[in-house]
Amino acid sequence: MQNYHKHTSYSNIFIADSAASLKEYAKRAVELGHKVISSVEHYWQGYYYETYKLAKEYNLKFIFGAEAGWVKDRTSNDRTRCHIILLARNENGRRAINDILSEANLTGYYYVPRIDIDLLLSLPPEDVFITSACVAFWKYDDADDIVLKLHNHFKDNFMLEIQYHNTEKQAQLNKHILELSEKYEIKMIVGLDSHYILESDAWKREDILTAKGIHYEDEDGWYMDYPDDKTIMDRFLAQNVFTREQIQEAMDNTDILLTFDDIVLNDDIKLPSAYPDKTQDEKNKIYSRLITKQFKEYMKGIPQSEYQTYFEGIKHEVDVYKNTGMVDYPMLDYKIVQRAIEKGGVITATGRGSGVSFFTNTLCGFSKLDRFKSPVKLYPERFMSETRILQTRSLPDLDLNVSDPEIFAEAQNEVLTEIYGTPGHAYPMIAFGTAKKKSAFKLYARAQNMNFDLANEISKQIDAYEEAYKMADDDEKNDINIYDYVDEQYHQYITNSQEYWGIIMDKKKAPCGYLLYAGDIRKEIGLIKCKSESTKKEYITAVIDGAIAEHYKFLKNDLLKVDVVLLIDKIYKRIGMKQHTVNELDAIVRNNKKVWDIYAKGLTIGVNQIEKASTAKKMMKYKANSVSELCAFIAAIRPGFKSMYSTFERREHFEYGIAAIDKLIQTPQFPESFILYQEMQMSILNYAGFPMDECYGIIKAIAKKHPEKVKPLKSKFVDGIKNRIIEEEHMTEAEAEEKSLQIWQIISDSCRYSFNASHSLSMAYDSLYCAYLKAYYPYEFYEVLLEEFSGKGKKDKVSALKAEMLKGFNIREGEYKFGLDNRRFVADPENGVINPSLVSIKNLSQNLAENLYDFAQNNTFNDYYSLWKALKEAKIVSSDQLEILIQLDYFKDFGSIVKIEKFMNAVKELYGRASFKKAKLPIEHEEIIAKYSKETDKTYSKFDYDSALKEIWGTIPNDKIPLSTRISYENVRLGYIKTTMPKLSDNYYAISDVNMKYANKTITAYRLNDGELITMKIKAKVFDSNPLNQYDIIKTLDISEEPKWGRTPEGEWYRKEETELILKKWANVR
Repeated sequence: MQNYHKHTSYSNIFIADSAASLKEYAKRAVELGHKVISSVEHYWQGYYYETYKLAKEYNLKFIFGAEAGWVKDRTSNDRTRCHIILLARNENGRRAINDILSEANLTGYYYVPRIDIDLLLSLPPEDVFITSACVAFWKYDDADDIVLKLHNHFKDNFMLEIQYHNTEKQAQLNKHILELSEKYEIKMIVGLDSHYILESDAWKREDILTAKGIHYEDEDGWYMDYPDDKTIMDRFLAQNVFTREQIQEAMDNTDILLTFDDIVLNDDIKLPSAYPDKTQDEKNKIYSRLITKQFKEYMKGIPQSEYQTYFEGIKHEVDVYKNTGMVDYPMLDYKIVQRAIEKGGVITATGRGSGVSFFTNTLCGFSKLDRFKSPVKLYPERFMSETRILQTRSLPDLDLNVSDPEIFAEAQNEVLTEIYGTPGHAYPMIAFGTAKKKSAFKLYARAQNMNFDLANEISKQIDAYEEAYKMADDDEKNDINIYDYVDEQYHQYITNSQEYWGIIMDKKKAPCGYLLYAGDIRKEIGLIKCKSESTKKEYITAVIDGAIAEHYKFLKNDLLKVDVVLLIDKIYKRIGMKQHTVNELDAIVRNNKKVWDIYAKGLTIGVNQIEKASTAKKMMKYKANSVSELCAFIAAIRPGFKSMYSTFERREHFEYGIAAIDKLIQTPQFPESFILYQEMQMSILNYAGFPMDECYGIIKAIAKKHPEKVKPLKSKFVDGIKNRIIEEEHMTEAEAEEKSLQIWQIISDSCRYSFNASHSLSMAYDSLYCAYLKAYYPYEFYEVLLEEFSGKGKKDKVSALKAEMLKGFNIREGEYKFGLDNRRFVADPENGVINPSLVSIKNLSQNLAENLYDFAQNNTFNDYYSLWKALKEAKIVSSDQLEILIQLDYFKDFGSIVKIEKFMNAVKELYGRASFKKAKLPIEHEEIIAKYSKETDKTYSKFDYDSALKEIWGTIPNDKIPLSTRISYENVRLGYIKTTMPKLSDNYYAISDVNMKYANKTITAYRLNDGELITMKIKAKVFDSNPLNQYDIIKTLDISEEPKWGRTPEGEWYRKEETELILKKWANVR
């Protein structure tokens, strides 16, 4: 007996179905003496590369297949969604199945991908094996006729699947299948349709279904485990449909899988060629010519005295690319980047990751960072080395930070289509949404009914882990351990939640990963449709993710959308200035107090890496004043460095007292011995005698703590360091041995948190571009940022920017006012303001903003009524839009908000009226109606509403709107409070929000003199004695900063290091 019909959590990407893993199936197959593992999942071919890997690991036969959805006509909106099992007998069958499943995603997608009869019958009958799957195959009334069609086409490669569920429906279907089998001589085959391994595992699947709010009633009575052969036989016998012999034959028929050809998925490097018609030697020469040309151009700005340094470094890098056979990679990306720039794409000046430590990548346009002038030592071996590439047979990892990945993706498609003459060689990769550590813990906490405060505390600590994981390079992620970020007292909870780790929950387009492949992705890999939950946009992606691409040596091109790339580009264009090179920027910021004060004063909204309030506070204490210090700070704020961070922040001198190590780590720009970068560890390993091109691999081995690898490394390291310091520092052998062991421990400890220096440096320069632009061009900087954040609906960021630009540069937010240019955010340095954009307000469009501005430029009005009539006649603004504009004081030149609101009430009552019945006369306007009408016994007729409204406008007092009403209008319409009152002292606040969820209340208070939002907590008794409501105006009288409280697993409260503001006393301002 073999189990080909199974489901894991990878089926969840279409339908909530399983919590089982592929590894569990592999182990169970071995345990039962079964010989195969299949990739079958609902509606797709599954995570089949991983299935293949497990087949090799557990000595099982790999079976490629899918439980496809099918309808009669895939172009119709037929929701029948029948099921069918498709298995590949050989490689040709695998490609054919991939092809029709790809087509189902391209032309047959209706809720799920659906093949149809035509696609089924296009499969080569000798290369595939088909079964009728579960009860869902039999939904059509003429299903028997379809069975005959399939049998006639596929012959013995089509069988009728029988299942053993304890339901009347299944028993009746099995009787019908038996009749068809005997009548048409179609063999029967047992399908287990497993969704978990043991019956005791059912709870995990139930937890997933419960979380999704799903209950499948038709599954009552189904067996969904992976049982042994005896249990299978017993369950069928209990149905009382088949004889023992018939059941055994159907079970034995599953052994047909053992006759399938062995499908091989090789892990050879699959690098597409930039010049497929050229030999490797010819491509090497093309690459050399490209680098020579770019180098000659670059050297125009470099002193001749530095030529030899550059030449030798470049020659080494070119040789590495050539000797590893990798020149296609940079040449391909060079073509793609050039094409994308032609199409309007923008690539970062600074680069990303270890790729910037290869200067030839800079010459190819992937960065403008010059490692030869870098204030932080960069090692090209961190990016790639002959030893690492040739020994591991891996591809280097070259990431591109870009403004708009779509443009670069189009460029990829165009370039590869031109190279290979056919489309379809570049697709986004799939990404799987999994129950990550935090969501898995929350699922566990809910199941255990855990105390909310305790669960929340642990969740926050998991956040620190996830932040570290997010910041790590792809090749560092496996080294980030959750237990290093969660207090030891909570470790058991994390361990218990592991049951849910990694369960696949959904699919999506990978955020940045693209597969580039010389072959036919549709047939050789497979395509699948993914939909963005946020934008609802649909994408066709390749059926492999980044992990598979890396393991099987596919080329994964990472196009990372980084907002700061576009932001910097937009600000330079707004200024009307060409962007500085990194070298030029480096010279500008050196000892430039104006730039470094941006960091020291915490004016860092929109400044890359320092945007978060908590990070800005740290920077205000540290006060970086050089590129080296900023780079070190960016590495030091990572959670793994937490234990040493305070020493770093206080600028206490730190060294190990081991001269051999301290002199390797310290530089004139940063004379401290913090081992922040992997490159520092590499230099120490090199000092101990290890070749530099092996050092990064050694760091990874130490970090992963592989005893069999680490033990000989430690021995060689200790001997190498010992001999060096005996010779150089004249120590005794015993002293040198002790120091060497100390140094080994230092390296071992720092492997957990050390960062990629080139990546940190790239981010530091990105940050410095922002700081420089903000320091020297604040109006343009804030104008661009306000437009950017407002367009994305980030109201909190807009509010924070407004407060910062007033505090740091005395730039005020301008007015919304009829006649001003409110079509977008517009800087007005002469008046010290940036005028806001109407388009940023919900329900106000760009077209409205344009029309209002044009209308104001071409017309003059003496009063609001004349303006209102003209706007009404021109049909420029709706009544709802007008209400928004009035509440934002847009018509302030004509009257106050209060006056205009009262007048609009009169307009609603009187405008356009010709007569009134005396019995229904608006009392408020009785006199004015009588004055401008002809009176009869029962009515006022021939009403002159125009004259009446003009008089009313003149009689309404121009009263000021109460402050609390004004700020409520602003908060509702803009999403933030706009009004500032600079002459007030800093203890006057408007209450922006009151969180009533807990006994102790939390308020968000808007400081009226500068617009800064402050969060404060109020103890329950204090709040109850003087309750606050949203938009109340208060004067604070007593605020203290106190430690936050946390709760232990035993429920006991304790003081934390973090602090919060406690509001103890205030006065209400009327």
